Amino acid sequence: MKLFTRLAAATAAAGLLFALPTTATATPTAEPQSRSARCSVVWFDLGNTLVDTTVAGRMTWMAGAQRHLRQLRAVGVPIGLITNVPPEWGATDAERAAATKAYVDGQWAEADPFPWALFGDRILTPRTKAESKPALALFERGKDDAAPCRSFYEGETPAEITAAEQAGLTGYLIGQPNQPAYLPVWRVLFPARD
Repeated sequence: MKLFTRLAAATAAAGLLFALPTTATATPTAEPQSRSARCSVVWFDLGNTLVDTTVAGRMTWMAGAQRHLRQLRAVGVPIGLITNVPPEWGATDAERAAATKAYVDGQWAEADPFPWALFGDRILTPRTKAESKPALALFERGKDDAAPCRSFYEGETPAEITAAEQAGLTGYLIGQPNQPAYLPVWRVLFPARD
């Protein structure tokens, strides 16, 4: 953990990262940024990526998910959700996000509540059934909402990772053998040049 703390401090001191406002649209606070390590947003699927939904009526953290989110936020990386919910749950992303929160909270079995505040208003849901993942629409909205920052997407479904990459996000399939369960934070902070 000391190494991680030192990396975070060195990154901030070197000016390689800056915090974004909590709105869905990123507005740089310094000179215009290219899509680089200086500006990254990480989007997540919710079910079976962050939240284990394998037991009906009972939701808990996926192994390592809570720690990963806290590490990203500790170094100032904004995070968001791109998740499928029934479009009938609301007319707007905010309404569907509120319904999603109520649904998860009603089945949440952990001692501490799910940390919705970490995501701000970056919760994207399909407006229609046609927008549901793995369609490109939600990923394109995520990329646009994060612009000019580089966007990443972490999920457990290969088809969604492929769609995210087709939309221009860097995808990471979680939970694979012989690789870290989640995208290493250093890859978000220091991605390969486009």
